[in-house]
Amino acid sequence: MIKENSHTRTFITDINLPAMPGQFVMIWLPRQAEKPFSLTTTHPFSFTVMTVGPFTKILNTALQSGDRIWYRGPFGRGTYTPVPGKTILVSGGCGCVPLYCLAQTLKSKTSTRVIIGAKTKTELLFVNRFRRLGLKTVITTDDGTAGLKGFTTNALEAILKTEKIACVYGCGPDPMLKTIADLCRAHHVRYQLSLEALMKCGFGICGSCSRKGKLVCLDGPVFTRWPDTL
Repeated sequence: MIKENSHTRTFITDINLPAMPGQFVMIWLPRQAEKPFSLTTTHPFSFTVMTVGPFTKILNTALQSGDRIWYRGPFGRGTYTPVPGKTILVSGGCGCVPLYCLAQTLKSKTSTRVIIGAKTKTELLFVNRFRRLGLKTVITTDDGTAGLKGFTTNALEAILKTEKIACVYGCGPDPMLKTIADLCRAHHVRYQLSLEALMKCGFGICGSCSRKGKLVCLDGPVFTRWPDTL
């Protein structure tokens, strides 16, 4: 296990998982619950947990090295697809997890930039991980305690105005993703966004993750169009 910050840990398993960047697994604990988590790495299979509710609190406080967990997956037919040329990864909060999984597969890391955003410095995640891969990083915080003061989309807009970008990959809160989609359409840039949704089954049966007639767990979680335009 790796402690990422005061309320986030990465769990590393002893198995490899044949999966594509953007896919997810359902993690289950007996007598508790089952929730979806993005893949941090596939070889070995690891996932990152931020404490946001009862289930994630149990994972982050009760699990110890050597404990057993149960999982299903990987799930998701919509995955990140590599695009030749300059690319930008835009991460908000835990959105860095699937983007880090993607970054490890990119052939040309020198032409890829990552924008990492958080509310404050102590909540930033994976900055050093991306840098170790050789990616140029841009940091933004809402309160200005690290990097640029403002939102990830402010930094993205500045780049799109001055550089020719082939594709923008995003993961994070819906308002951020919606703004990414709007900016990319305005600048005629392709984009791929990983959406979050309430998921119970993980493979399209329960319908709890339906958005505009699409199932995030089955058709996504990565989409090449914002749901309002599907």
